[in-house]
Amino acid sequence: MNRPIRILLPARRLALGVATLMLAALATHAPPAAAQGTMEKIRASKVMVAGNSGSYPPFEMMQGNKLVGFDADMAEELGRRMGVTIKFEIIDFKGIIAALTSKRVDVLISAVTWTPERAERMAFSVPYYNAGIGALYRERTPIAKPEDLAGKVVGVQLGSSGELFVRQKLGSVVKEIKTYDDIILAVKDLEAGRVEAVVNPIPVLRHNARASAGVRFTEVWDNRVVGINTRKEDTDLMAEINRHLEAMKKDGVLDRLDRKWFGTRN
Repeated sequence: MNRPIRILLPARRLALGVATLMLAALATHAPPAAAQGTMEKIRASKVMVAGNSGSYPPFEMMQGNKLVGFDADMAEELGRRMGVTIKFEIIDFKGIIAALTSKRVDVLISAVTWTPERAERMAFSVPYYNAGIGALYRERTPIAKPEDLAGKVVGVQLGSSGELFVRQKLGSVVKEIKTYDDIILAVKDLEAGRVEAVVNPIPVLRHNARASAGVRFTEVWDNRVVGINTRKEDTDLMAEINRHLEAMKKDGVLDRLDRKWFGTRN
């Protein structure tokens, strides 16, 4: 009569095999290690990478290889208070939001104006500047209100709040909208007569009017605020930034930078 064959393993080998199977099962069901958050990364490296267009004077502009302007000075003070070095990466403004959402940079410090559309893609800090919309024009062709742009060729910076304002409110009445990667190029075309007005936040227009003969700027047409930007999930980083911005408002740092870079107001 044939009997079933039983294979007996040594007790030690059997125990080791069971333990191996149990560890494999635990590894299969173990939760993944938490990814390092942006705030933790910044604290560990003592460096915060900020995206900036480098072409929005006087908020930001390049002097050789150095970034200067209101935002550069504000960032230096913010970094000092946070205990980190802020390293700027210069990016064309039209791609700056994508640079943040793709995690190429940690934050944006580039005078980005709040709009509902932008607020859906990223978080905004408490406002650090009110950059209301207006227009720059030549003295011989005065402009006072938005309706005065009807039938005119208007220059705007690509992706800016000025472009959004013109397209949404005046797109059907202006003769042509000319777009520029750099606001300085739009102002040069205004001086040369290739556009009849440049629409942009007033602080930037005010700065350019000071440096351009025969050019004036309008009153504010539409209030707009600018802030520092983080990804929406980086709530701890935003809380830290807001805390320092509020302190910089209270102790007069932002007012001093306004006077330094924009001069006196109308």
